[in-house]
Amino acid sequence: MFSSLHKEMMDLIENKRIELVQSAECNGIQAAETVNRGRELNELLNCYQRLITISPDGE
Repeated sequence: MFSSLHKEMMDLIENKRIELVQSAECNGIQAAETVNRGRELNELLNCYQRLITISPDGE
């Protein structure tokens, strides 16, 4: 169960990372959209860290 959650979370984080880079390239690093995507990415990373913390085997 945790392996599938791990993969899903990694995919979400990677997709958000790509969106963040594309937004920065198109709109600039200080643009509101880029900042919002950065916040979304930070939130996903925090969720992922919590998921690892509750995982019984660390996966």
